[in-house]
Amino acid sequence: MNLKSLILISSLLLLIPTGLVAKEKEFTLGGKPVPQVIAKVNGTPINLEKLKREFFAFKIRSERMGRDVKTNEEIPIGRELLKELVGRELVVQKAKALNITITDEKIESQLKSIEDQFPSHEGFLTALAFQHMSIEALREKINRTLLEDELIRREIAPKVEIKDEESQQYYDENITTFTKPVLYRLSHIHTSTINPSGKAEDEQSQKKAKRLASMINAEAEEKIYSILKKVKAGENFGELAKQFSEDDASREMGGYLGDLHQQSTIPEIGEAMVKLNEGETSGIIKSQFGYHILKLDEIIPSQLIPFADTKTDIMNILLKRKTKKLFIEYISDLKSNATIQVFI
Repeated sequence: MNLKSLILISSLLLLIPTGLVAKEKEFTLGGKPVPQVIAKVNGTPINLEKLKREFFAFKIRSERMGRDVKTNEEIPIGRELLKELVGRELVVQKAKALNITITDEKIESQLKSIEDQFPSHEGFLTALAFQHMSIEALREKINRTLLEDELIRREIAPKVEIKDEESQQYYDENITTFTKPVLYRLSHIHTSTINPSGKAEDEQSQKKAKRLASMINAEAEEKIYSILKKVKAGENFGELAKQFSEDDASREMGGYLGDLHQQSTIPEIGEAMVKLNEGETSGIIKSQFGYHILKLDEIIPSQLIPFADTKTDIMNILLKRKTKKLFIEYISDLKSNATIQVFI
């Protein structure tokens, strides 16, 4: 199964808390009732239930993005969703005309993979009910998705061709995408500080927690200053890190943090490391995690990834783009040659 199919199928359902199934009521758009048959495509009716499912799924996505659908937006949204439903029906009809069929085994396999994303069968059914969808309707949707995949494979993919000059043009126009940033090979010595939790039940306990945190933080500061003196005296940075650093992840490697760019680490370290020269050590850097002394071992210059190393990835990007464009045009041609009646 290709990536497109996986994305389409995984998007069929949205995880929701159990028990949020709304009571059934008359479906309206913009306050107006919607007929049971909302369109006909070459004489085949598209029923209201399909639009309801798509509309409720749209509303859920909008709400999760922090946006409510207003009443005066419902009819335009409904009509746009209906356009998609018409296109899907045309795909099914075209697939049948080409004798494309999907086996029950494939459909059941996809159905099982969706249900397996839920902790229980009951949770799966709840999610279906929330979106006004039955298991049979889900099977139909899976079948339509797989028909579309196969239709694209037969009708669209053979027409998609990417020329070398197209790939080169994409590379040239997106050169920053293929440029590795400057990297800083960095080590550090770290002493930890703490913040009082603030969860103590009474004021006396809170004061005690603050005093304890203050003592620990003072010790951390004193320790880092004593280590800095050793660094400035010329003692081996890696050995000092192994002996004194409190960062378990880097201590045994002599404080080695890795090859970093400025956005790949915490701001305080990122800002300090870009000011260092190779082989130079910093003063004391304060962060939310405590105190740090940095050592810049090497600056690795920005590197442009050669076109030859990116050509396959670029071709895949362009193939997806061109396939999508041609499929939209394909559906448009099907619509122009179809008899379509819309009732909303």
